[in-house]
Amino acid sequence: MSEPLHNELAPDSIEARDLRHLLHPNTNLGELQRQGPTVHSEAKGVYLWDNHGKQYLEGMAGLWCTALGYGVQELADAASEQLKKLSYSQLFAGKTNEPSVLLAEKLMEIVPIEGGRVFFGLTGSDANDTQIKLMWYYHNLIGRPEKKKIISRWSGYHGVTVASGSLTGLPPFHKAFDLPIQGILHTESPHYYREAHEGETEDQFTTRLANSL
Repeated sequence: MSEPLHNELAPDSIEARDLRHLLHPNTNLGELQRQGPTVHSEAKGVYLWDNHGKQYLEGMAGLWCTALGYGVQELADAASEQLKKLSYSQLFAGKTNEPSVLLAEKLMEIVPIEGGRVFFGLTGSDANDTQIKLMWYYHNLIGRPEKKKIISRWSGYHGVTVASGSLTGLPPFHKAFDLPIQGILHTESPHYYREAHEGETEDQFTTRLANSL
């Protein structure tokens, strides 16, 4: 067995310090120890550069918060001004702030839900957790506490928390974590090309999935 890479790294390098102090999500930790992390040091537009000057085309930005690209000056200026004026404020216990109200108004101009309200979260995972809690809370309020079952689909991705990870229909997100939790079920993926049985027509495939559901 080869020696872990961190034995070859300079002790004060970013790579070595990463291996000593960080726990990476969705990562093969054995491979990380053998190969070391890729250190991103700069980004602009759709490109990233590592600390050795190698350029990468960004393929993960859609997961979270860089869909507009890196290094957008307008965003940097807006963030800088807001951080200087009011760097943080919360919405608990009736508190509010102008940026939250402005963003909620803008979202409601886009979302076709008459009389709706915006509930802010940090990630898609906690957004799905909140949806589950709101659904369960609603049915508790109307006297239907038994109505808790949620049906998701195999091969779908919905997040990595306990609840959203249960919704996710990918076995690696369940294995070793005792997921899915009770009340979250999965039905088959409507992907004819990949999931149809040999010789099965699209009509037969659709009927089978409907019966399974």
